[in-house]
Amino acid sequence: MNNQIHIDGENYFITLAIKKVLDDVVRKSRLNIAHLRMVVVVDATPFLELQRFQKLDLEDWDLIFCSNYFYNIVSEFSPERLNQFVCVDNNITQLRNDLVVQLKEIHQKTSNLNLEDEQNPQKPLFTPCEQTFINDYFSCMRAKQIARITGNNVKSVSNKKRNIMNKIHCTKNSDFYITLYFLNMLHKVELELHEPQSKARTTVAWQRVSGQKATVFQYAH
Repeated sequence: MNNQIHIDGENYFITLAIKKVLDDVVRKSRLNIAHLRMVVVVDATPFLELQRFQKLDLEDWDLIFCSNYFYNIVSEFSPERLNQFVCVDNNITQLRNDLVVQLKEIHQKTSNLNLEDEQNPQKPLFTPCEQTFINDYFSCMRAKQIARITGNNVKSVSNKKRNIMNKIHCTKNSDFYITLYFLNMLHKVELELHEPQSKARTTVAWQRVSGQKATVFQYAH
């Protein structure tokens, strides 16, 4: 019973399907992964998935099963953490192959200390100026409000937003919002998203980009 695999996840059927694939991979590879902390973060839309991510401390998990949407964000902007994430949108064969690679890397990592990341720290994704703008964006959400607070004109604020959106490959406000929020979870020390001044503003901001109610939504710190 010590080798029994446990995966946390709110969607029972997806979690069960992934567990079956894992059972098959482990049986063939003969790796003991009962000690691994694994969680499934999958839902109907990226906004709902983001709400599931909000409930997690990413550092608590060895493997996080997620959709291609969030896997691509990690792959593009946090490749050093890619061995922590598994994309579930691939077919069964690809998922099985990915898991074989992931589990072998985890096994090797636990067997040998790897100081490469400490010796070669990642270059910050955003400049200090961009970080300040992002904090203002999460606090206000509108170019006019940011311009009023910062003393800049609206066109300058809009250009800065467009440049950051291009930097993280976003063309829609909804993707911009989700990507920034998720990046903040991946790089806690890089962004410090401000809490809006009132719950009413939180709700309005969330509805503006998602079209959904925001009764349980909270901004990250």
